[in-house]
Formats: sequence, C-alpha cells, structure tokens
Amino acid sequence: MNKNFDQKKAERQYEKAKNKAQELIDDPEKAKKVLNDAIKKADSAKGPLEKVWQDQLLMFGIVRDWFKGEYKEIPVGSIIAILGALIYFVSPIDLIPDFIPGVGYIDDVFILGLVISQIRADLNKYKLWKESKIA
Repeated sequence: MNKNFDQKKAERQYEKAKNKAQELIDDPEKAKKVLNDAIKKADSAKGPLEKVWQDQLLMFGIVRDWFKGEYKEIPVGSIIAILGALIYFVSPIDLIPDFIPGVGYIDDVFILGLVISQIRADLNKYKLWKESKIA
C-alpha cells in the first residue's frame, strides 16, 4: 500500500458516501445515474481495477437488477454499501486523485475491496442466480 495512503481517512469518506447512498434507495433515477457514471469510469480504468473487476461487474448487476425489481434477495444494507462504494468511486474528490499514474486508484480499489469482502456472500448468491437465469 502507498505510504501516503490513509486507510482511516478513506473509510471516513466512504461512510459519508454511504449516508448519501441511503438517500438513493428512494430515488432510483439518481441511483441509476451513479451506476452509469461508475460503469463509464470503470470501463476507462479497467487496468487499475483489475483486482476487483469481476466483483465490480457483479455489483453493477446487483444494483441494476435490484432497482428494476428483478433481484431482491439481498439486504438493503448491502445495496447501500455497494452504492456507497460507487459514490466514492465516482466522486471527483478522491483521497488520491485518479489521474496520478500508478497510484491514483489505490483508494478506490481499497474501498471497493472493503465492500466486496463485506458482501461476498451476497455477490456469490447473485452470481448463482444470474447463471441460473442464463442456463
């Protein structure tokens, strides 16, 4: 981890993002905008996000399917955690600015990884559900 990276500060900023995410639960249009912004940013930063890429794609899918009403087998707290991570991810006010080569996404990957570890069971359950729909 970068010596200039402050995990505690990143966690505090993530908690603020989760508070904003709580409001998005009742505002699908704003949630959809955050989701679309996160997808665009992730597509342009696939390399630095390699460690969390597959799980991030699952998080995008969960949020999309949850707001469509197609997948509700996840606690609302997990949706808020995901939305909080996505808000943090798209926020222009980053702990480490994204444009800094080699280290710009350290804080984003840290927060995404934190949330992924918290909701691992939900991600696995969603993945199985998604695969069963394809089969």
